[in-house]
Amino acid sequence: MSKLQSRPFRFIPAHYKVVGETSTADENSEMSLSSEKTNRSRSASSSIAESSSSSLIHSNTAPKVIDDRESSIFLVEFIDNSRRIYTAHKLKCGVTIQVGEHVLEECPSVLEDLNYDLMECLLVLPASVRSLVRRTKIWLNRNYSYGPVNNPKTVRHTTAHHFAGWLLCVRDNPEKTESIEIYDAAEYQKTRAHYNGGGLMLHELCHIIHQKVLPAGLNNPMVIEIYRVASESTKYTTVLRRDWALKDVEYDMAYCIVNYKEFFAEISVTYLADFYHEVDGAGSQDMAKCSPPFVSLAVIERIQNALSQNAKSGNINARGNSKYQIIEDTNRVLPHCNKFFPFTKGQLRLYDPRVYKCFEKLWDLIENWEDKDKRRCESCVWF
Repeated sequence: MSKLQSRPFRFIPAHYKVVGETSTADENSEMSLSSEKTNRSRSASSSIAESSSSSLIHSNTAPKVIDDRESSIFLVEFIDNSRRIYTAHKLKCGVTIQVGEHVLEECPSVLEDLNYDLMECLLVLPASVRSLVRRTKIWLNRNYSYGPVNNPKTVRHTTAHHFAGWLLCVRDNPEKTESIEIYDAAEYQKTRAHYNGGGLMLHELCHIIHQKVLPAGLNNPMVIEIYRVASESTKYTTVLRRDWALKDVEYDMAYCIVNYKEFFAEISVTYLADFYHEVDGAGSQDMAKCSPPFVSLAVIERIQNALSQNAKSGNINARGNSKYQIIEDTNRVLPHCNKFFPFTKGQLRLYDPRVYKCFEKLWDLIENWEDKDKRRCESCVWF
């Protein structure tokens, strides 16, 4: 028996992926098998937007045996996020947070911030969806990566999981479907400051409300149509963003224009920000005039440095000399606003009346929604 023929069979665990070129003799059969697998993967992940997800779908089938006499292979090990360990913490507001390992050691105040943000969300949202909010789980991680172990992709944002497809893609627990996940607790604490607190969490809750409450869910025709109208208007192509205050460029494409789902979530955050009426008629071009007060430490430091440098140079016409509103008292409670212009409900009413009227109708539908799975939260009787 030749050396090639004496090669042993190899056992391939489910969390490994086989990569390599098949031998010429079996090329056609392997291509046929690959095509069949790809079609099955695409079918399993058709509910998600990521076109590349099918190649990463986690298989629950039995491990395969590969014969080295027929193919030249090597193995790629993928991160298995389904093995992550979480501990349930029920906040005073009634929402359950599934806390990952090392979160509270490295971010000890994050649950306090989440409780504050969720309490504000419950106050600004209509009573019809408060039980839905309370039973929506939030998964909290200190960090999160997926993909090959030797070349992982790290993510730090916060997201709503509408379907199981993406979770299977990154080898995670499909029980996270229809919940919210914070991939990086420390990043959440920094980013929430640009919304003056609860706006970031409100954005994600609005994704869940879009899916669960509006007629036709994520395919609601009114949302899709108003997104098309707004996209064609170019009103959201270049707008102010608060986290870029006093940077070389303060303008960016509004995040709401990415797709119709983000449009509903982002504009809802603005529509529900019925605060800071002093900036309603301040226009859309001057950050110092039209932005609500800043609480982000990074932005406050940038403003103070600009004022200091301008004072030393005697440049009285510099941008930093404009009167930016800042709140240095970290214990002061402020209502939310959006990170992108329009920042408030009053600004939206003046800036884009057509979108404003549409969102009046959408939130009227939400306010009159009947929650068939309503469960009273006894710890939140003050709502």
